Amino acid sequence: MIAARIRKEMNIKAYLIPLAVAVAIIGTAGCSRTPADIQAQPGQEVSLSAGQTAVIDGEDLRIKFVEVVSDSRCPNGVTCIWQGEVSALVEISLADSVHQLVLTQPGLTAEPAAKIFGGYELVFYMDPYPEAGKSISKSDYRLHITINKAFPLEGGILATFDVVGETYRIFVTNETTIEQVFALQRGESQATIPSGLIVRGSVPYNEPWSWHIDPGDIHMAEFTIELCDGTPSQVEANLDYWVETVKRFCPWGAELVGIQDYR
Repeated sequence: MIAARIRKEMNIKAYLIPLAVAVAIIGTAGCSRTPADIQAQPGQEVSLSAGQTAVIDGEDLRIKFVEVVSDSRCPNGVTCIWQGEVSALVEISLADSVHQLVLTQPGLTAEPAAKIFGGYELVFYMDPYPEAGKSISKSDYRLHITINKAFPLEGGILATFDVVGETYRIFVTNETTIEQVFALQRGESQATIPSGLIVRGSVPYNEPWSWHIDPGDIHMAEFTIELCDGTPSQVEANLDYWVETVKRFCPWGAELVGIQDYR
């Protein structure tokens, strides 16, 4: 009787041990699974954690937030000599090709950044924002991104300017101004101020602003009157005044940060 009971208990243990191992393996696999994809419509903002992918309905487009590459943004409540920036690596699957792209947003601004890629505009920002004395775990980062079909641009260049930490973009079709912009990029011109006619109405390449600059009425200047100097947010906050009275936008602090050629 005793021997039979011992054999029975041994048989039960022999069965339970492999079962426990199997459960542990399944549990471990479950903890390490890839985050689920998020379905989104064009123009819909989605929030991605590292490793997560947004699939854009009706478009042959997927965008995966791979990781935060760097974060040097000036923390809230701290005085810095540079605003800093945060950069995120994303992987974009478009049609049959896969591309890696770094998305960079300046610090000290609540405005999202934007980038044109493959006929689409990526509007994005990163959370959380750094605070003095607090560290951010890579798993805490969230990439908030909106995918828009890009405004069909042709016959000109898209120039991106930074004005005291704010970004705005100008599509330029005037050949003389186009050459001025490229000369500035090459360091061959002192005409650093873009002076252009303000037009009501948002365009995808100049979001989030509800106005844009007339592509045919813009030139680069070394000096302008002070009346038209300002920032994009100042124009946005008092658009009627700028359109009806000032008429032109000529930010003295503008810095050319990028050119995309659509000619």
